[in-house]
Amino acid sequence: MKVGILIQARMGSSRLPGKIALPLGNTTVLGLMLERLKRSKYKQSLVVLTTEEEIDNRTVQIAEENSVSFFRGSSNDLIKRYLDAAKLHNLDVIVRLTGDCPFIDPSIVDYMVDFYLYNKGRVEFFTNCFQRTFARGMDIEILSFDLLRRLDSVCKLPHEREHIVPYVEENTQEFLFFEYPNHKDDSKFRLTIDTMEDYETLKLVLSSLSSPHFSYSDLIRLVETKPELIQNQSVHHKAYTE
Repeated sequence: MKVGILIQARMGSSRLPGKIALPLGNTTVLGLMLERLKRSKYKQSLVVLTTEEEIDNRTVQIAEENSVSFFRGSSNDLIKRYLDAAKLHNLDVIVRLTGDCPFIDPSIVDYMVDFYLYNKGRVEFFTNCFQRTFARGMDIEILSFDLLRRLDSVCKLPHEREHIVPYVEENTQEFLFFEYPNHKDDSKFRLTIDTMEDYETLKLVLSSLSSPHFSYSDLIRLVETKPELIQNQSVHHKAYTE
């Protein structure tokens, strides 16, 4: 089965425009994420999914600077964007990631994909962020191409098509739905980027690590040891319908 890691990314964020292109370490927010994901054993079909808007020429540039493929599609209909990209790359399994998670751990991606493939036919949708136990910013969702086509048929509301997973999360009984929990609850930590407070937190955390290729365990150990690095405790995470 062909697996693709598809990262949705755009410059037009409503809360922090251009966030994926902000400097982070020796690269950008999206550049660091791509650099880390290139250590995944499923990197052969690593693709940045962005829009056709002129502003996202910068998104394409970041992908090209990191020798990563890109796909340009619908701005707000993410189901269509993912489906069109999956068809183009002949994917059977889609790993859905978002470009605001620069600290994503490729070893967690690999473990979850391995589990999904081993349980072929017994799992349709596999997530580590439904009942959250990992830190925010480690969000990984895996689904089959067949399930994506099914969602294209049943999802009619704008927020369902923009965020892809609301229908699945609201109707888990209709799917072969499984969760991958962390061994402890790290959900209080916010290691993603939507605001300047998030950005300051990411910069402080990264500068406190000796390498950009740290593990999730390294990351959590650091923020537990140095809680003063966390500058975004009060940031509200937007709901799908906001």
